[in-house]
Amino acid sequence: MLVILFLITFFIVVFVAYFCLFRDHFFSRQNAIINAPIEAITEDLSDLTNWQNWLPWLIFEPDADIDYQYSNSGIHSVLPSSLVWQGKLIKNGHITLEPARSGVHYFHTLLEAPAFYPKDVHFNIDLTKQKSRTLITLQITSKLPFYSRWKQKNYRFRAEKDAELTLLKLLAHLNKYNATPDHEYKAPIFKWLKQTKLDNIDAVTRPFVVNNQPMSQKMDQGFRDLITELGPENPPAGPSFALYKKADIAYHYFSGRLGIPVQNLVPCELCPERIVLPGNYLHLRYVGGYQNLSLAWHVLYNFMRLHNLKPHRRHYGVEVFEAGPIQKNSSKDYVTSVYLPIK
Repeated sequence: MLVILFLITFFIVVFVAYFCLFRDHFFSRQNAIINAPIEAITEDLSDLTNWQNWLPWLIFEPDADIDYQYSNSGIHSVLPSSLVWQGKLIKNGHITLEPARSGVHYFHTLLEAPAFYPKDVHFNIDLTKQKSRTLITLQITSKLPFYSRWKQKNYRFRAEKDAELTLLKLLAHLNKYNATPDHEYKAPIFKWLKQTKLDNIDAVTRPFVVNNQPMSQKMDQGFRDLITELGPENPPAGPSFALYKKADIAYHYFSGRLGIPVQNLVPCELCPERIVLPGNYLHLRYVGGYQNLSLAWHVLYNFMRLHNLKPHRRHYGVEVFEAGPIQKNSSKDYVTSVYLPIK
């Protein structure tokens, strides 16, 4: 009897602790200003057929079936009220645009994307006029099923990255209305290259830890120091790279090694080593600035999850900087290959 009473008390305590400690919703907001008239942006966003160009959840399956549904009556029946997709990876989902009063620069949608979120998501776009410019505010919010509340931080981080990626793609889509020709908005490009194996590399390396400073600043200094120590008689034998032992994007903590491939090394203070990268990797080629590299990892992790694969925690994650400031005039055209180790 005492054992039964103890178990009942234990489960009640666990239930209450779970209920109190884990929140039942997540929320994310991103905003940016574009030098474009609010009227042109409002007209563009009023037509759901334009949304296919920038919704982030569609990039994971470009060949998914896309369809549009129309309401039965009213002024909104002229334009589609729902964008519907069906795919093997992204499953069946839709985004429905709720009717709004004429002249209101606010778009409220209900997003059903079971491949990404366990329940319907409220996806809102708010436009605010600022003289000749427009402030665009994106907001993603949703409640979680009770059994999924322990994953609240994961879904909140996913929503933050989805909102960040959405805003970049939306700004690129709206660039045609941009009145500032010297500031072109360009969406990052992600090319999924499936699974691969990596060759061994002869390189010089140095450890790095990033916690309370920009990642790009740490890398610039690290590679500059390596080049200086190598000297002019030891030019790199290939693109520089980063090996991630630990990467916690949510808390901005990274550790690992920076490396530069070498060959026929003239004697210097650095000692080359053979870098062995065993196992299989998922490969994503990313075109865009280094400040958005976390989005490449976000996209690659989603590809991994959609293919029902698991990361290999004991192997390094790899970034290879194929084309950077030396080869490209604009940071928007930098090319980076991202490799995620899998089991």
